Amino acid sequence: MKNKYIQGIILPLLFVGIGLFILNFIIEQDAWNQIAKKNSPDGKYTLYEYSYYSDINRHAPYGTYIFLKPDVSKRKPINSYVIFAGYCANKNIFEWVSNGQIDITCLVKEKDSVRTQSSEAYGIKTNIILVQEQ
Repeated sequence: MKNKYIQGIILPLLFVGIGLFILNFIIEQDAWNQIAKKNSPDGKYTLYEYSYYSDINRHAPYGTYIFLKPDVSKRKPINSYVIFAGYCANKNIFEWVSNGQIDITCLVKEKDSVRTQSSEAYGIKTNIILVQEQ
């Protein structure tokens, strides 16, 4: 009797949990829109710019994200290293200056528009340039 009770409750709950996990994964993937992608001059890294259209546990809900991904990595860009997250009025906000430096220029309305910024990742320095929107 106890086994039937456990099977009658535990298995359906397990299936519901798996279904919710899959649904959350699908929704999370649809929340991203790729804006730009550029390889480093030596081709070892790639920068990705995305807009994020959700408020689910992220650095900058409904904001702009820049991800840095080594080309040897099998991860999806949105699962790579976040070097910038914030609220920029402009798009295509990054540029490779050299193999060792990235410039990110963000047109901002408020001083707290940047939520996450990395000064260095994988030995690559990040220069954040904030331009106040008029």
